Amino acid sequence: MKNPTQCHLWQKERLTPEDLHGCFETVEEYLDDSHHMRRLVKCRECGQLYFYEFYEWIDWTGGNDPQYVTYIPVESQEEIDALRESNEFTILNFSPRLHKDFPRDATEPKVYWVGR
Repeated sequence: MKNPTQCHLWQKERLTPEDLHGCFETVEEYLDDSHHMRRLVKCRECGQLYFYEFYEWIDWTGGNDPQYVTYIPVESQEEIDALRESNEFTILNFSPRLHKDFPRDATEPKVYWVGR
């Protein structure tokens, strides 16, 4: 995957959950489940396309479900197709990718790039 150097999300040094709020619009929806979603989204500011995945683990004992969001910049249908064929584990082989992780024991989500 190519680095999204023109995107403000790539350019900003420290991202917060608020930086992600409202900055994407959905282009195409692939999976829409209450605990697992996959979409093609577009940055409202620069038009960069991202493959988006939301995944929530159900915490049957504590009830504090961990949530993980991944954004992977894409440029071609081939890249999108490869991501659509991945699962919640193999998607982590793609880079660069932007994460918003909210583990069970965290007080707030952590936003960070992998492969930057």
